[in-house]
Amino acid sequence: MARSAFQTLNLARGFTFTEMLLVLAIAMAVTGVGYAAAASKALQDTGPIPFEDQLKLDIQAIQLHAVAHEEYTKIVFLNEGIYVATGAGSDILFRRRLPEGVFLSEFSTLKQVEFTKLGSARAFGTLHFHTPEGEIRVIVHIGKGRVTFVL
Repeated sequence: MARSAFQTLNLARGFTFTEMLLVLAIAMAVTGVGYAAAASKALQDTGPIPFEDQLKLDIQAIQLHAVAHEEYTKIVFLNEGIYVATGAGSDILFRRRLPEGVFLSEFSTLKQVEFTKLGSARAFGTLHFHTPEGEIRVIVHIGKGRVTFVL
């Protein structure tokens, strides 16, 4: 039986737009459920933030606070194993305890990290921390507010 050209075109026409949208919607739903489950598992598996990472975040936070609020900010490392971040009005931004076994070395040339309202460091020097995993040096450069961490 011979087929006409019109019948041949109908057999090879492919999927309709509605069918393609339906397949795409199903694929997106399956991907979304899988992603949500993986993200939930990742959030449950997070442990405490390592000291050096927390210190980086804290230094960046006070520098950002200095620029955003146009005020002098600093983090002061106290002898009791605590460090305190304050703003210009002596408002305490946050207070943290150093982890067990971590302390600021007597060889540190800085006892505090200070930023001007432009985000520039007010004093340069090095913070030396002794940790159970080894030494951490935080180098504060004068001027543009650059802080380098050496592990």
